[in-house]
Amino acid sequence: TAVTTPTNVTTPSYVFSSTKAGTITYGGSCSSSTTAATTNNNTVTLNALDEGDYSNCTVKVTDNATNESNTLTVSSFTIDITAPTVSSVSSSSADGNYFFDQDNNTITISVTFNESVYVDNSSGNPRIQLETGSTDQYATYVAGSSSQVLSFNYTVQSGDSSLDLDYKATNSLSANNGTIRDSAGNNATLTLASPGASNSLAANKVLVVGGWRQQSYIKSANSEASDHFGISVSLDNDTLVVGARHEKS
Repeated sequence: TAVTTPTNVTTPSYVFSSTKAGTITYGGSCSSSTTAATTNNNTVTLNALDEGDYSNCTVKVTDNATNESNTLTVSSFTIDITAPTVSSVSSSSADGNYFFDQDNNTITISVTFNESVYVDNSSGNPRIQLETGSTDQYATYVAGSSSQVLSFNYTVQSGDSSLDLDYKATNSLSANNGTIRDSAGNNATLTLASPGASNSLAANKVLVVGGWRQQSYIKSANSEASDHFGISVSLDNDTLVVGARHEKS
């Protein structure tokens, strides 16, 4: 049985079959403390290996009569013990203003890793905590497993506010009881760039959430340029008075 590849185990196991009992000899970069072979299947645990690619490992069995088996080449394998890291955070949503009561009120946040990652959200969905004012909302994972870019959706809620949307802190990305791993099984390091710094969401996009927007406007039905309509404004509860210094009607 071939060594699992890639693997984050530095002492991987290898299974081979022998027609006779005897002494095992290892070649290439691989060795093992297991030196006795039995008939049929033998499972050996290789001695600790460094991170890297291995393609020159061999196994040979010599029986008690000094008869040597054919040299068996171990299938190539890779040991990878380096965790994936986050390269940058951005968004596929257009720059601009987003309000809770508009049709397009969902922002997609993109987290790019330095290698492909795989998401298992069967026990919990990864998420990013955002800085959205008095109540900090979450963007939850929606797509991207087996690629370098994971997508998270945030739907603007009533009361949310941000002049330049960003996550809350460097530890805002969480697996949330799920997992984010590379193909070798290494858990990703989820540390983000500092909010506002290079490679952060706010540095890469200009996404404005909530805040002020024009609801209506008032114009004169018969104003002339010399009327100075709007030169003064007074608001008292639901009563609005607009000055027009030279209006003659």
